[in-house]
Parts: sequence; structure tokens; C-alpha cells
Amino acid sequence: MTFLAEVTTNTFERVSLSPGSYGSGKESGLKILQYVEKASKLNKSGAMRHSFLVAATKPSREALAAAEQGKKNEFGGAPLDSPDFDGTAFLSLTLHELWLTPEATALAFTEASRNKEGVIQADYVAKAISEGEVSEESIDKARAHFQQVATDKVIAANTPAEGLQAAMEAQFKKELTQISIKVGWFLTLQDWAGVTRSLQFDPLKLVNVQFSGKVESRELNGKTGSEVTAVYGRRK
Repeated sequence: MTFLAEVTTNTFERVSLSPGSYGSGKESGLKILQYVEKASKLNKSGAMRHSFLVAATKPSREALAAAEQGKKNEFGGAPLDSPDFDGTAFLSLTLHELWLTPEATALAFTEASRNKEGVIQADYVAKAISEGEVSEESIDKARAHFQQVATDKVIAANTPAEGLQAAMEAQFKKELTQISIKVGWFLTLQDWAGVTRSLQFDPLKLVNVQFSGKVESRELNGKTGSEVTAVYGRRK
């Protein structure tokens, strides 16, 4: 057997992408390089945590602003004509099969549309029913499921009886909010990919998609790394 078969090629140290906002609503600034299979796994709730490696296609807004400031400040040393944007970051996309249903998403995004006064601004449940995508019965069943999930968590937290009802209502809203955020990322990345939105879209097909988002420093397995903490919507 040739020695080439045993040569280790991945000896370089991974560099973390600098924190900042990359891209905008009209232009991408990040690109999904690969699906990290080893880091993708089910969590305790049964949701699948999909992990991706991401790189920047241009400097962050902050780096560009700093470079521009350096050009204007004659005492700031050499101007940064080409801001550095080397490094990679991780993108985690957590999805549960029970979230990826018309009932769950209609409930979640309807809840997410409430304004500061608590008034619903977009009734996606009514829209989904009128379109025949769901029924009142299936919506009631989905609502009951997530209410039970919320109840179980509140009881497990040893919440006092006098505050049980309020805690359950608050937790129910948290459950729906989580769905709207996680599924929202999933749909937004599909927008950047230029495909028709689908709850059945294969997450692995997001590799090579370019998008815009925010990167922050995070503690990952005891080490400081970079992680995508926001995916920005694409303007049409």
C-alpha cells in the first residue's frame, strides 16, 4: 500500500471567524461550506441539531467600518485597504419533526406576530385553515400537544401550585417562540438558496448556500469559537 493512503492532510488549525455582521438583507456575506456530521445529533427532546461549517465571503460590516475609519484618521497608522475575513464559524440548525408541520408552524408564527400590546398581527392559523392545509381539529390537536409539553416542563421545575397556570401559559408561548425562531432560520436559508419554501426541504442541501447573518464568540466544548447567532432575512 502506498504511503499516500496514510498521509494526514488536515493538520492545520481552524481559525475562528471574527465576530460581526456579515452581509445585509440584499447581499450575502457568509457561505455554508459543509455539513458537520460528527457534530449533528439528536438532543433530549428528540430535535435534530444540524451543524454546518460557515465561512465569510467578504469582511464584516464592523471590519469595513474600521477600515474606513482608518483611512480617515491620519494618526491611525496604515489604512486597512483589505480588511481580513479569514476563519470559519459554526451554524447550528435545530429542527424537530413535530415542528415541521403546517399546524405547528401556523401556531408558532401566529404567536410570533403579536405586537407589544399582545395583539395578533398575522393569523396564519386562519390562513392555513382557509387554504385547506390544516383543519380546526388538527390545529387543536397540535395546540394540545405543545400545551402538554409546556405543562410537563413547568411541573418538572417544581413550580408552586399558585403560579402553575401563569407559568404554563408563559412556557407555552416560549415553546411556540422557539419553533418560530428555529423554523424561521430554516425558511430564511431556503429564501437565500432561491428555492420554494418547504418544511420537507433536506437541510443537507443548504451546503454552498450564501446568506447574511451575525457571528459571535461562543464557548464550544470548553474552547472559544465562533458561531452564527442570527440569520438575516433576504429582501425581495
